[in-house]
Amino acid sequence: MPTQRTMKKLFCCWLLNLVCWSATAQNYETVKLLTLPNAIKLALQEAAVAKQALAERENSYWQWRTYKANYRPQLSLSGTLPDFNRAISSVIQPDGTTAFRQVAINNSSLNLSLSQGIGLTGGEIFVTSQVQRFDDFDRNQKSYNSNPAIIGISQPLWGYNALAWNKKIEPLRYEESQKQYLEDRETISLLATRYFFDLLLEQVNTAIAARNMANNEAIYKIAEEKYRLGKISKNDLLQLQLTVINAKAALAQANLAAKTVSLKLRNYIGYTGNESLELVMPRNVPTLQIEKELALAEA
Repeated sequence: MPTQRTMKKLFCCWLLNLVCWSATAQNYETVKLLTLPNAIKLALQEAAVAKQALAERENSYWQWRTYKANYRPQLSLSGTLPDFNRAISSVIQPDGTTAFRQVAINNSSLNLSLSQGIGLTGGEIFVTSQVQRFDDFDRNQKSYNSNPAIIGISQPLWGYNALAWNKKIEPLRYEESQKQYLEDRETISLLATRYFFDLLLEQVNTAIAARNMANNEAIYKIAEEKYRLGKISKNDLLQLQLTVINAKAALAQANLAAKTVSLKLRNYIGYTGNESLELVMPRNVPTLQIEKELALAEA
């Protein structure tokens, strides 16, 4: 069996490995490489404005389906099951007196209707079937009434023909919603591209600021050696020290600006990861060529 001294050594080794692993994990920062096409694709899928545009398109689609359904036969079922009423009612007797009688009745009805709208006139042709039942619980009586088929036409006079106007308006409204959805997607792509290059510019500025700070620190260390050898004055050394301080302040400001723009890009494209974004600069910029006739035709 292992001795107490051996157990202590094993515990110390395990603790040392754990500390080293924790230090390595803290120094290691996961970086997410993000290209411009991936940023645009993510924005079109996960951005809040993209989901809103998709919801508006679906709403327009179902509004279009509702408009189309108004020109098709409509089958409806309605009824009252049951309508129970129990009360004490006053009944006038032959001698003029009033007697209070208990009444317990139930009315039930069921209607089945088939209708078809007339787009030309705005009217409606319908066929209705009705069934009614009456129950008197005090007298234990039941009665039925039915209308197997009621055929009729309903036509408003001097009224607004909604079917005729919807036939002109709804196709244009649906086409407008489809074009608006495409326009919204292009706007999302445009803003995602703008935020992408804003962050890319801030990251370049941060790299330049870090390089300037490193150069100024190197120059300041050389100046300290020269000052110790008496080759430069105290004033020159303080000027270089001030330059290093300004470089550190510029780097801190550049880091803050990069974090702000990165948060704006994350929120817009809907990125929820914890990784630090590192943008990949596009290598090939496509040449934009717009034909004049096509632009005028699509305007």
